[in-house]
Amino acid sequence: MLAAAIFAFALMALDARFTQVDFIRQSLSYLVSPVQSLIRLPSDMVEWSSRTFAERDELLEENRSLRSQLLVLQQKAQQLAVFQAENQRLRQLLDATPRFDASFLTAEMISVDPDPFTQQVIINRGAQDGVFVGQAVLDATGLFGQVIQVNSLSSRVLLVADANHAVPVQINRNGMRSIVVGTGDLSTLEMEYVPDTADVRIGDLLITSGLAGRFPEGYPVAEVIAIERDRGEPFARIRARPLAQLSRSRNLLLVFERGDE
Repeated sequence: MLAAAIFAFALMALDARFTQVDFIRQSLSYLVSPVQSLIRLPSDMVEWSSRTFAERDELLEENRSLRSQLLVLQQKAQQLAVFQAENQRLRQLLDATPRFDASFLTAEMISVDPDPFTQQVIINRGAQDGVFVGQAVLDATGLFGQVIQVNSLSSRVLLVADANHAVPVQINRNGMRSIVVGTGDLSTLEMEYVPDTADVRIGDLLITSGLAGRFPEGYPVAEVIAIERDRGEPFARIRARPLAQLSRSRNLLLVFERGDE
């Protein structure tokens, strides 16, 4: 230890008096540098590991935050698609009846009658909205049915395809009048009491005739899809396809003619 101290003091004296010692110092620094690096290694490892784990935690937290934001954005995107579809259906409803002198009230289907022998639905409009029994109900493409029961906040609608439903109609092409009745099948209606010689063609458009005062005149009801004529029968059997989307429509219109309360 004494020898090392004497040698150190000698080097300091030489360093203070002679510049050649700088070269010796620089040369020795190459030998000391690895030792210094080895000494700093533990502290460097601790610092690196702490920084690495801190960055990992930050990345994990950022990842969780981004996932949450992604879920929110996806949910909003789904709502946007629903709103766009609903807006399109409402536009179709408004565009479906531009030429009639009547006012309309939008309604939405809230449930379907589970009875397999009836074709009825429940809508979210009732007496407080002015709905009345017998009121015509439309969708974007045609006559949907009529109101048969009114509650304060909801109403029951009988579809045109129900077996107990009948609509006075006329053929748009020639004005011939008839009656269309439901069959219980949402895709099929039948024309009753049509003479075998009547001028009816496949593809004819059937519209409400306005007779009996139940349905306003001029609303599309169905399209003729099949005609069967038997020589021994006085009436032809004519089937028609309802134009309203009975199994898919959810947004509906209630028709108020001038003079209705």
